[in-house]
Amino acid sequence: MFHQILQFLPKIAVCLSALVGIIMVPLGLPGVWLMVASGLVYSYFYDFNPGHSDFGANGILFFLAFLAEILEFLVGALGAKAAHVSTGAVIASVLGGLVGALVGVPVFLMGSFLGLLLGAFLGAFLFELFMTRHFKLATQAAIAVFFSRMVASFLKTCIALGMATYLSYKLF
Repeated sequence: MFHQILQFLPKIAVCLSALVGIIMVPLGLPGVWLMVASGLVYSYFYDFNPGHSDFGANGILFFLAFLAEILEFLVGALGAKAAHVSTGAVIASVLGGLVGALVGVPVFLMGSFLGLLLGAFLGAFLFELFMTRHFKLATQAAIAVFFSRMVASFLKTCIALGMATYLSYKLF
C-alpha cells in the first residue's frame, strides 16, 4: 500500500506543477517552461510509457512551449503593427509590461498580470505621446497594444492548458 502511494506522488507533483504553470502564464511568468521542466524531471526518474523512450513526449512539450512563445511574440508585435503602432511604442510597451509585472508582484494573485497589462498600455501611451504630442493617437496606440497583449496572453494560456492536458494524459 505504502509503495503504491510513493509511486503516485511524483505524478501528483507533476500535475500540481502543470496547474501552477497554467496560473503563471497569464501573469507573464514562464509557466509553459515549468511544465517542460517537470516533464523532463519526471521522465528522468520514471517513464511516461514503460519500456519506451520519453523523447517524444518531452519533444511535444518542448515544441508546444516554443510555439506558445512564438505565438505570444507574433500576436503581440504584429497585432500592434496592424494598428499602425510604431516600433518604438511596441518596444516601450514590452519594457513597460516588464516593469509593470515586477511592480505588481506584491499584489496578491493578479498583481503581475494587471501590472503587465497596465505597464504595456502606459509604455506605448507615453512613448507615442512623447513622439507625436497627440493624445488621441497615443491612446489609440496604447489600446491596440493592450488588446494585442490580451489576445497573446489568451493564446498562450490555451496552449498551456493543452500542455497540461497532454502531460496528464501521458501520466495516467
